[in-house]
Amino acid sequence: MDAEAKNIGAVEIRRLADCTFREAVELWNIGFSGYYSDMTLSMEKYVARLGAYAIRPDLSVAAFVGGEPAGFVLVGLKTADGVPIAWNGGTGVSPNHRGKGLAKRLMREAVAAMKEAGARIALLEVVQKNAGAIKAYESAGFRIRDRLIGAKRSGAIAPAPPSELGKLAAGGYTVSSARPAELKHLPFFRHEAAWSGQWFNRKDDQGIVIRDPEGAAAAYALARQTFDDESGRLTGIVLFQCAADPSRPDRRVLVRSAMEAAFGPLDIDCVRQTDNLSMSDPAATEWLEEAGFETVYTQYLMIAEL
Repeated sequence: MDAEAKNIGAVEIRRLADCTFREAVELWNIGFSGYYSDMTLSMEKYVARLGAYAIRPDLSVAAFVGGEPAGFVLVGLKTADGVPIAWNGGTGVSPNHRGKGLAKRLMREAVAAMKEAGARIALLEVVQKNAGAIKAYESAGFRIRDRLIGAKRSGAIAPAPPSELGKLAAGGYTVSSARPAELKHLPFFRHEAAWSGQWFNRKDDQGIVIRDPEGAAAAYALARQTFDDESGRLTGIVLFQCAADPSRPDRRVLVRSAMEAAFGPLDIDCVRQTDNLSMSDPAATEWLEEAGFETVYTQYLMIAEL
């Protein structure tokens, strides 16, 4: 037992499936009390979140101290191409029990549950400035693999950044649509991505591929468009992934072109945002800055081999 864990007192660890819905919601809300942003959920929104993110109550863990909710780790699980992949869908500890080693204990229990389910790899995202959480995740075998950004811009993008896409088109490059499941076969597809940006969680969304004059894939983007039910007007675009073949000397131009294609047409008035987009390629964040996007959050992608 960790030295600091001795200060917790008697801790009861349960699977979330053995908790009532009321207890589960209370665990969430008290665990995220005083967080960087308001994470409070109603019963209805909490239940919807479990389904939307493939959370498994039978694998998720909860801690009670003296019979009172103290902390939790939600565990999501999906199988992609025959490989079970786990996700930490949220870790929270009550303010009364923070700094006592409870998060580390919960993470060990969660990883044990992931292994029990046959998961081979586990993902999570964590706010970059949350040093305490990062230490808890590292104690359970997770390591930082990427930096992620959530950025947002409302309205038409005008003036737009210099169009690289037009130059490519003049040189014989083409832009085509592809299903997310097709993107995964690209040799430079980013498999190390946030849970929300994994291809198997975006099956109904839009893939974009830029091909060179010979027809070879040079860059791609993965995004979701939303439309007004009555008018059919485009109301929003969310970008999850964008990358170019790293072996190409014009990689910067290709990334900027893929960003333009994903968020276009740029003169349409709608809400554009990124969801845990990788910051590993400066060309992407450079384009966002030039287009007037504002940073909402930055996170780390952490991965554990189980």
